[in-house]
Amino acid sequence: MLKNKDFLVLLIRLFLGYVFFSAGICKLTHGHFGQLIGPPWLEESLAKYGLGLFAQVVACCQVVCGALLLSQRFSTLGAVMLVPMNISILAVTISQNWAGTPYVNAVFLLLNLLLLFYEYQRFLFLFSVEATAAATPSRIETLRHGRLPWIILGAALLTMALAPFQYQLTNFAGLLTFGLAGAILLTSAILRKLEKVLVAQAIANMWLMTLGFVSPFVPTLVAVNSGLILLVLLVYLWRNRRKTERAPQLASVVA
Repeated sequence: MLKNKDFLVLLIRLFLGYVFFSAGICKLTHGHFGQLIGPPWLEESLAKYGLGLFAQVVACCQVVCGALLLSQRFSTLGAVMLVPMNISILAVTISQNWAGTPYVNAVFLLLNLLLLFYEYQRFLFLFSVEATAAATPSRIETLRHGRLPWIILGAALLTMALAPFQYQLTNFAGLLTFGLAGAILLTSAILRKLEKVLVAQAIANMWLMTLGFVSPFVPTLVAVNSGLILLVLLVYLWRNRRKTERAPQLASVVA
């Protein structure tokens, strides 16, 4: 059984992975890919100052960081790479006096740091001149194995490669990337039914956001599904905590 913190880490990886992957692809397609954060016009804006290539590099870095998080296998690397990007974005939004945006980006940075804190044992060697013990494997370590993480990265790179040329195929490749990111969790034996329901809902939201141009009702569907995710997640966390609290009591009764 996964602990609350283990499953929350998986959800944060999916969320941040989607946010930055979709933001990067949206910039590369000049707004022809559904996403949560912007701006899709970054390249056009910076090109006025001879920084069009810089905007493309930023977009590609967002795609790579997001893909690494979605892959699970390379999620630690993705979380490390995402820190300077989140700090830079936060600094820009504050310096430009964008209303509300700095708070949103501060939340992204906090979630990013929580991912790193979850795996703090992997970074202890940085603060010691002596050899450190190997990190204790987490409960979700098994998700790093197999071929799916590599296939996810391949789908992500294909999406990025198609972005400047063919928007419809880019959207399809993006949907495939999100679907594979969900498959790596939905096919895992360590997740229970309710956990898989939450993952499926999260992937559904990614698809809905990507296909937002299909219908004006998509934002409403995303909002409703997001509310359901929050409700089911609260129930899940409550049930998990109750089981954790009751386990020692049952053990003492049996003893």
